[in-house]
Order: sequence, then structure tokens, then C-alpha cells
Amino acid sequence: MNNMQVIIWLFPILFMFHDFEEIIFMRAWINKNRSYMSERFPTLSKKLLPHFEHMTTSAFALGVAEEFILISTITVISYMTNWYDLWIGSFIAFTLHLLIHCFQALIVRKYIPVIVTSIICLPICIYIIMQILQISSLYTIILYSILCFIIMIINISIVHKLMAIFSQWIVRYEHK
Repeated sequence: MNNMQVIIWLFPILFMFHDFEEIIFMRAWINKNRSYMSERFPTLSKKLLPHFEHMTTSAFALGVAEEFILISTITVISYMTNWYDLWIGSFIAFTLHLLIHCFQALIVRKYIPVIVTSIICLPICIYIIMQILQISSLYTIILYSILCFIIMIINISIVHKLMAIFSQWIVRYEHK
């Protein structure tokens, strides 16, 4: 078993560790910071707050589950085939996602329910990227990272639409 066959299993673990913070704290954070966000970012808040205010925790968890299944599938395929390019691109897209959360926290200037795990995961991700640089060409890393970042953005936008639909359904289900 080579080093990458061990390292790749850290991706689904890091993803869930990070997203648990989001699942656990998102609802309470939005309720607590609604006014602050509306005052500080009025235009953005008009668009994003209604989406997240109507999002149930179970719908959010369903979206996280979809992403976890996707990441786990990529990890299993990479392990079984010893082909890591798609995994590398996905992992670097995830790492960029963590960096974006750090910038979000700097812009918001307070705790956001992703920052603690982003800060904890980033050094581990940097270590893994250093390992990746030893086994893959920079061209391949950049190509697959761009491809996977684009796929990640498309997937997240679709998942958020599905989460909104699921939120409406689950609320109706609860009240039947």
C-alpha cells in the first residue's frame, strides 16, 4: 500500500469533520446573526438570508450527505484504480473551499459556523497537497483542480435548490 492509498481516506473524514460544524451551528447562527448580516451586507442578505432561514437542518444535512457520497465515491474509485487525478482535483477544490470560508470569516468579522474546522483542517490539507506535489505533475493538478472546482460550484448550486425543495417537503410532512 502506497502513501496515497492511505492519505486519500483523510478526505471524507476531513469533509465530514468540517461539515458537522456547519450542520450543527448553521440554524442557530442564522437566527442569532440575522440583524447583523442584514445591516452589514443588505444586498447579499436579501438574497441569501431567505434561502437559509427557510432551510431545515435535515435538508441541509441531506445536501451534505450528497456531497459526502460524491467524495466517498471518488475516494473509493481512486483507491481501487490507483488513479488519483480526480481525487486530487476534488481535494484541492475542497481546500480552496476552506480558504473561502476563512475569507468569509474575515469579511463578516465574527465567528461563522465553518471557521473553526476550516482552521483545523487547513494545515492537514496543506500537508496532503505537499504529498500530492511529489506524485503528480503541476499541469495535471491545475487542470483537475479547475475542473473539480467548476463541478463543485455547479453541484453546490444544484444541491441548494434541492435542499430548498426538500425543506418545503419536510415542513409539509411534519404538519400532516
